[in-house]
Amino acid sequence: MFNQDSALMTFLNKAADMVILSVLWCICSLPILTIGASSSALYHSTMKVIRLGRGYAISTFFTSFRQNLKQTIPCTLLFLVFYASFAASIYVCWPRTDSMSANILIVFCVLCLFFLLITQLHLFPLIGRFRLSRRELITVTTRLVFGHLLKNIMLIFLLAFAIEAGIYYPPLLFIVPAAFSLLSSFLQEPMFHKHINYSD
Repeated sequence: MFNQDSALMTFLNKAADMVILSVLWCICSLPILTIGASSSALYHSTMKVIRLGRGYAISTFFTSFRQNLKQTIPCTLLFLVFYASFAASIYVCWPRTDSMSANILIVFCVLCLFFLLITQLHLFPLIGRFRLSRRELITVTTRLVFGHLLKNIMLIFLLAFAIEAGIYYPPLLFIVPAAFSLLSSFLQEPMFHKHINYSD
């Protein structure tokens, strides 16, 4: 008989929970408008179940998903509109790189996409992790986006690595989403603590 409290069993249980959370995130993100709610639920569940060892993966995920669905759908829709607009502008200007104005617009759009992605990486975890008013959410997100450049760049590299791993070795999709959420939490939680007074 295995000791349920042994280090090995604890590791295996957490690994199983990470697979469960990753699969749930993939399934619940398929309707693209729900990717915000699933990302919020993933971060919340990763923090609560994996890092703090409280609750159960499935119930924690779906409770957070339902609670945040109404708030995250408009945010997700807004993100999609902005992504599409900036990407379309780059696509239109790309063949005209001999034009100074086209080059300036391309650089502007790339920078906007960078900050938009950083905003997304912070906004959904904040929604899943805390109960903030709209004003508090905007204020804290703005401070996180523009006040922690180095950590934000590290988050982008971590995301790029996770995406590349999932593309080149698809079976990793069974654990990459939760692994990214777990690793990003070690960067984001100290940032959250700096701007929000809370305890685990």
